[in-house]
Amino acid sequence: MKTDRILVTNKGAGVTAALEQAAAAAAYRDLNKKETLRLCLLAEEMLGMLREITGETEAGFWLESQNKRFSLHLTAHPVITAAMRTELLSVSTSGKNDAAVGFMGKLRDIMERAFDATEVKDPSAYYLQGLLLSSSMEGLDPMTYSAGATMVTWSMEKYKRTILEEKENNAEAMQEWDELEKSIVANLADEVRISLRGRDVELTVYKDFG
Repeated sequence: MKTDRILVTNKGAGVTAALEQAAAAAAYRDLNKKETLRLCLLAEEMLGMLREITGETEAGFWLESQNKRFSLHLTAHPVITAAMRTELLSVSTSGKNDAAVGFMGKLRDIMERAFDATEVKDPSAYYLQGLLLSSSMEGLDPMTYSAGATMVTWSMEKYKRTILEEKENNAEAMQEWDELEKSIVANLADEVRISLRGRDVELTVYKDFG
């Protein structure tokens, strides 16, 4: 089952309808009260993250399900150009994007960087820690890939595995692990992926209640 696609913006338009869509999808699959709450929390977190994106951004939100396996989709694209976004960031107090605080802050930062599409400049450690490359890109330096970025996906599960391996000997990784443990999405979701699709950046959250 695939729900209708709801247009939402980072100014708040469409959010209520999107949350109603999540609740309706839960009812359609006969989720119990606790499961419904968790599904709606995932939707709320995704939409809340969208509101933190710099500049004007639109997104399509929908859910897909099979039995009690759900995927929540948010396909966003910037209304402003990359140059306009850079100009907005240049007038901030820090001269750059706000610090990516917490797990959802990191997801927002990855999506904002991906909006430029042509290249990811100065990729963050957490971006590289969760990066998945298609077989055709194996062996390429992820620091320098450009137009081929449509083949790139970031995975929460890969990020978790990397942080778990590093946290015993790395204070920064230990802090990131603490962020994961405190995150609603990182605790409730089975997987979170960010993929580039042309100019669109798709955030997908997976949850199996079975």
